[in-house]
Amino acid sequence: FHLGLSSLKDLKHSFVIIVFKQPMSYISNKIARRVAERNSWGTYSPKKVTAVFKMLWENKKEVVFQRGLPTEEWLDEHFPVKDIDWAQLRSPKYPDIIQSTWIGHATVFVQMGNFNILTDPVFSDRCSAVQTIGPLRYRKPACTIEEIMEKEKIPVDVVLISHNHYDHLDYNSVNKLAKLSIAEKRPIQFVVPLGLMSWFNKYVPESTKGGNKVIEIDWHESCSIQGKEGAKLCVTSVPTQHWSSRYGYDRDTTLWCGYSVKVTNDNSEGDGANLLFTGDTGWFEEARDEIGQYGPHDLALIPIGAYEPRWFMKAEHIDPSEAVKFMDAVKAKRAFPIHWGTFPLTSEPVFEPRNKLVAAMKEAGKDESTFSASLIGETTLYE
Repeated sequence: FHLGLSSLKDLKHSFVIIVFKQPMSYISNKIARRVAERNSWGTYSPKKVTAVFKMLWENKKEVVFQRGLPTEEWLDEHFPVKDIDWAQLRSPKYPDIIQSTWIGHATVFVQMGNFNILTDPVFSDRCSAVQTIGPLRYRKPACTIEEIMEKEKIPVDVVLISHNHYDHLDYNSVNKLAKLSIAEKRPIQFVVPLGLMSWFNKYVPESTKGGNKVIEIDWHESCSIQGKEGAKLCVTSVPTQHWSSRYGYDRDTTLWCGYSVKVTNDNSEGDGANLLFTGDTGWFEEARDEIGQYGPHDLALIPIGAYEPRWFMKAEHIDPSEAVKFMDAVKAKRAFPIHWGTFPLTSEPVFEPRNKLVAAMKEAGKDESTFSASLIGETTLYE
């Protein structure tokens, strides 16, 4: 705390201002314990710098120079970006069930229980520290932030950030969201992993102005967001097997997570829809308990891409066959594949994740419609 005094003898003539703030050392210690927990899992192993250079050298054609991508004409024919059905987004017909629209990569506009939720918003051309170098998207986003908030007047109530990698936390996007929410007078609640609030306070000051709020939570911590007509959104941070870094020298100094999101209502019996947003993760057996305890989930957003070369990516990115197994582990009734079809991050061909997902569902003897891909811009209802 801080005493607003020039000296203690002036106490009777002064106001006492006490400001409580969770010290960074306390937060850092909590993050360090989560790092140790992840490191204890048998499926995780940290990488050496030499492994990074080896991967980049062996896969420089696809990863560094982004060669081998389909042409724009071919993509427009076989993987077009669909025009958004704005009427459907403005007025969901069935607010009690989940409606989701894929914007691209891990960015999904989810509507449930009269809440509008945006996951890991990345609308920039590149997922990079600057917009002159770095992975360049080969499929444009389904829309712009301005189209959602200004043109169509659709509010964004909650933004979920899973971790600080550039393909999940985009400065331009969160900054624009914060500013437009103030202009439109529709505040946003940003929910972030432990340690990321200081980044928002420093680089996105509008995130705490005009009614906007930022809350950071640890694994298994929850926050409650009040909605309309007694509706509440309970957002719980869940563990994932991943890591964090934004500048190279700050590895694992902020947390990474997924979110289990449940709608409740004071005016009705029983719970509403339950969503899982995974963010990024490798396969880990502990997910059955660590995440599964918050199920069953009506819908799980599960990554399926950026998994090659396997010797390098296995600990941090699941592949399609592991994604099918992950769906069962987290007790998801339905799943939607994210983290593919947008940025050339790794060496597998553009459509291999989608094709392998179909094959994995067949091999597992599952109904393919319960975990299937859509086009960017397409809206899906999950009853």
